[in-house]
Amino acid sequence: MRKLIVVIGILVGLMVVPAGAAFADAGSHGTTRASCTGIESSSIAPKGSSDEFPGGRSQVNVVLRQVFPGTPLGKILSEFSKLHAGSHEACDAE
Repeated sequence: MRKLIVVIGILVGLMVVPAGAAFADAGSHGTTRASCTGIESSSIAPKGSSDEFPGGRSQVNVVLRQVFPGTPLGKILSEFSKLHAGSHEACDAE
C-alpha cells in the first residue's frame, strides 16, 4: 500500500509541479511543509537521478495509469497533494 501511495505522489508531481521547481529539494526549505507531491517529484527529477524511477516523472505517469486504469490522474494527484508529511521518508510512510 505504501509503494502505491509513493507512486501516486510521484504522479501528482508530474501533473502539478513544474519541471524547473523539481530540481530543488522540496522538503528541506522554509517553515511551510511542501506537499508530498512536490517532495516525491523533486526526488525523481531530473530523469536519471533516481534508481527507483530512472525515467523520472513521465515513468511514474505510465505506472499510475497501469495501477489505476480508468481513474483520472488528476483525482489521484489531488489526493496525494493534500498530504504534507515534511520529508520523502514521511511521505512514503503515509
